[in-house]
Amino acid sequence: MLLKDIISKLSLKALSPFPEDLQVSGIGSLNAAEAGQISFITSRKYKGALAGTKACAVIMDYESLKSELPEGIKFIILDAKNPYLAFARASQIFYKQNKYGVHKFDGLFFIDETAVRGENTVLFPGVFIDSGVKMGDNCIIMSNTVIGKNVVIGNNVKIYPNVTVYDGSKIGNGCIIHAGSVIGSDGFGYARGADGYVKIIHSGYAELEDNVEIGAGVTIDRGAVDFTKIGEGTKIDNLVQVAHNVIIGKNCAIAAQTGIAGSSRIGDGVTMGGQVGIAGHISIGNNVMIAAQSGAAHDIKDNEIISGSPAFPIKEWRNSVVLFKKLPELFKKVRDISKVKD
Repeated sequence: MLLKDIISKLSLKALSPFPEDLQVSGIGSLNAAEAGQISFITSRKYKGALAGTKACAVIMDYESLKSELPEGIKFIILDAKNPYLAFARASQIFYKQNKYGVHKFDGLFFIDETAVRGENTVLFPGVFIDSGVKMGDNCIIMSNTVIGKNVVIGNNVKIYPNVTVYDGSKIGNGCIIHAGSVIGSDGFGYARGADGYVKIIHSGYAELEDNVEIGAGVTIDRGAVDFTKIGEGTKIDNLVQVAHNVIIGKNCAIAAQTGIAGSSRIGDGVTMGGQVGIAGHISIGNNVMIAAQSGAAHDIKDNEIISGSPAFPIKEWRNSVVLFKKLPELFKKVRDISKVKD
């Protein structure tokens, strides 16, 4: 498409003139972009790649990088206050989801006679749709996915292969569920008796609100007696475990290998790094940031940034890490002092 149209759609500012008919074929990284593609830079650590990039235009925050730009650049600077957001929107312009013919795979899946299938909803070979299911319009459900009884799926939902959605689960509009994920499985709930563990029958359900994206290999347990809920706009990375009765707020971002124990409450706008552990029955406030490999074992107030295991405010944690590295030196000094006294 024309560069001028991209600039208009993304509200960018071109800082040098360019031909009205300049065509852009796609997006590439600074190192791999071909002539005719646009690229982007979001951090100074990539500035070394600017001199050699073949991209015809680069999205950047010009004010923060102008003193570090190489001489003789050949690309057009596209100024954006948030270049990463501009890149994300550009990717949606160029690389839209594939469309599939509605009847292309008819006859190669099972759909119960009581299930409702919306308009333009595509079922791939091997899909199983149980009784009472309601599917919205323009959904794509890929091969070997199992949708249990009375599941409700909104409009414009995309479910990748080998996903299992247990009975009674609810999936909102615009959700994406990647391959191998399980929505609505039983939680880890047992009562210990004299003869061993007694299973708690989980009669609740799991719910994804609108525009939630679930990575590959994610497990989200159903509620024991009520529900587990993932809030609108939240994005969950691969290999995350969400236990029964957890409630996660809106627009959260949860990185891979995180585990959230039962009945915890996560506020809106929370960010979790990889391998975070959240204890059960605690509350995490709004806009909290939790560093990778941290363990939250108690309630966290709004807007805190925490790290460590157990986690505490990140400034204190950084000071503690510095002291921890010096422990051998401090121990030697204490031992030397003790020898002198002896």
